[in-house]
Amino acid sequence: MRQAIVRAARKCGESRLSVLGAERKWVSTPRRFLHATSKMRMSSSRRREMDKERADHASGLLSKLNISDPRQQGFKLHQNQGLFVHSSDPAGVNAGRFPLGTSALGASEEKGSTWRALTGGSAAVDGAKHLAGKVIDPFQLMEPQLKALSENLKGLVKSDNPVLNTVSQYFFDVPGKRFRPALVLLLAQAAPPGVISDKQQRLAEITEMIHTASLLHDDVMDHGEFRRGVPSLNSVHGNRLAILAGDFLLSRASLELARLQNVEVIELLSTVIAHLVEGEIMQSQNSAEEATSFDYYMRKTYLKTASLLAHSCMGVVLLGGEDASQRRAAELAFDYGKHLGLAFQIKDDVLDFEGDLETLGKAAGSDLREGLTTAPVLFAMDQYKHDLEPLIQRGYEGPGDAERALELVLKSDGLQKSTALAEEHSQLAIDAAEQLDPSVARDGLVQLAHLVVKRKA
Repeated sequence: MRQAIVRAARKCGESRLSVLGAERKWVSTPRRFLHATSKMRMSSSRRREMDKERADHASGLLSKLNISDPRQQGFKLHQNQGLFVHSSDPAGVNAGRFPLGTSALGASEEKGSTWRALTGGSAAVDGAKHLAGKVIDPFQLMEPQLKALSENLKGLVKSDNPVLNTVSQYFFDVPGKRFRPALVLLLAQAAPPGVISDKQQRLAEITEMIHTASLLHDDVMDHGEFRRGVPSLNSVHGNRLAILAGDFLLSRASLELARLQNVEVIELLSTVIAHLVEGEIMQSQNSAEEATSFDYYMRKTYLKTASLLAHSCMGVVLLGGEDASQRRAAELAFDYGKHLGLAFQIKDDVLDFEGDLETLGKAAGSDLREGLTTAPVLFAMDQYKHDLEPLIQRGYEGPGDAERALELVLKSDGLQKSTALAEEHSQLAIDAAEQLDPSVARDGLVQLAHLVVKRKA
């Protein structure tokens, strides 16, 4: 397992994004390994100290929260002995750590987060204790902002053309988990000055528009028939309108981005759009060698999923101010979003093998039937390379190829190793978030990182 995971991050570990200069460039940084007992991890005593700091800092806020106590067994990161490369580029980095300013956040009294059902009926992950024994529901914290976001999105994508108006709002009438805007808003609240501005709210909406546009295009590329439990736009209105609707959302997102009047943030989000295209090309056009490369898989995963989170998180913090502490917070935000995005997608790839029509809206092994090779298959190659390699190289197009690959992955420890890798990136996201000063919003970020790897759909 050690060699496989080291290979997985090596290609992505050769560079990092410099955010402290006016000009962004890729700079080389030394690689090093991250053990479960690494110095990068906080000691148990330090974690207890930080828990106490959070409790003291939040004593005045707890009375405002209507949240039940969590179960008392602690959240446990996997304890295997595999080594994970720790480097400094967008797909595998953990940047510097800095104490930042405090922030405070009340909570909505309304409940019912979608993620409660997805994590077993409760927003609490086993033992994810925060704020003197309380568990933070990150979606409940952002409930007022997310409600406003849903209404604002419908207004932002309105068109005088009735057909375009219908197709562009198709998925906004069936909202998803709102995971990405919730994450962006939490970071806006957790970083200085601790108050969500109108521009930061708008960036969360832009992030959701870009994400939804990518879904419309993905469904055309992948011939998807369902999305968010309803027929996909392309299956209802055809590929042409689905592509045009995605293009329209990107154009509206670009317009609103320009209205933020922040060149640096415009650059960040424009980079995301380029990354989405590059990632989709990497997924749909690859050689036999690339299809079996963990480096290639991790790079594609960053471009298609983690880049949007990393750059949006960074951008929303930069909208909060221009001082040195804001710059430092922005680097942490980039790190948090990047690792959370990688954890999210790797967990998605695991769920593709574990889920069913009821939980995921698609049958197990859907990625295989689309010709996609993901982390569970690549890890399974450690045990069944002779059997899996020819299936991967021909894109599972032979009779029974997808079924055979599914069988081999389930027999192997590929799912366990993939889950461990997702948990590792979740922990790296938590490590970044915990460098922010104590606040309810920061604890929401920590809880969100737990939820990402504990979800069932």
